[in-house]
Amino acid sequence: MTANADPPLLSEIARLFAQRAGQYCLSAGIAGVLGVTMVVAVSLYILSGKPPDQQDPVLLWKSMGEGQKFAAIFGLILALWTPVLLGARAACRITTAQLANQELALPAIALDMLRFLPSALVYALVIGLPVIMGSSCFFVPGLLIASLFTLVVPVSVNESLGIRSALRRNFSLTGKVFGGLFLITFLCALVIGGVLALRIAGIDRWLPATGAASLVLRFAIPYVPALLLMVLANVGFTLIYFAARRLENPITSSVYPQARPGG
Repeated sequence: MTANADPPLLSEIARLFAQRAGQYCLSAGIAGVLGVTMVVAVSLYILSGKPPDQQDPVLLWKSMGEGQKFAAIFGLILALWTPVLLGARAACRITTAQLANQELALPAIALDMLRFLPSALVYALVIGLPVIMGSSCFFVPGLLIASLFTLVVPVSVNESLGIRSALRRNFSLTGKVFGGLFLITFLCALVIGGVLALRIAGIDRWLPATGAASLVLRFAIPYVPALLLMVLANVGFTLIYFAARRLENPITSSVYPQARPGG
């Protein structure tokens, strides 16, 4: 059976999410709490010792020493990307179990996220640095680079490979299905950008001007919808991953092959 027999992607994402919405949301919540905590901790570190009125990013950057700049850059990359990768791992693991008609308990999902943490820290740097560099030049290159890495987590779930081998495998598969991966990434970025613009234009005026509470609220408000999008996107990435594998071997016994959970 070929990839043309697959159900429509969006309806399949919605169907799979509806079946196990609780697991998807709870596992994303774990990643979300970690993400907010890490970003706020790094932000407080950056602001430590600075007067409350000196929070302009340019002035803050100029006031930092070289060591603090280094710690700030890598701290923010790890704080932003590590929770996203852990949440993606959980979403891909749940989707893979659904496609294989397997039951999966929440403690097993949390344990799998914990086991994936060392790899997530490495992937956070490998993916985060080029995406940030691409986004700083122009928005679209950042999205293109991000799309190139979208099958890393599905590969890590379904194939027993090390980090370097998983990256190579990811690139070999993304070339077959890049259009769908980029479309999902672009739509997610568009929605998150809209939510962020809405927060800046309509909500920021009601938030505290300074302090930890301000940092938590300013980050958490766009982060909650971003988590939901991350879940839905990684359900789609997992489906596209299996579609790419079927393009390698078109003769399959079912629309979705039986998944063998990997490391």
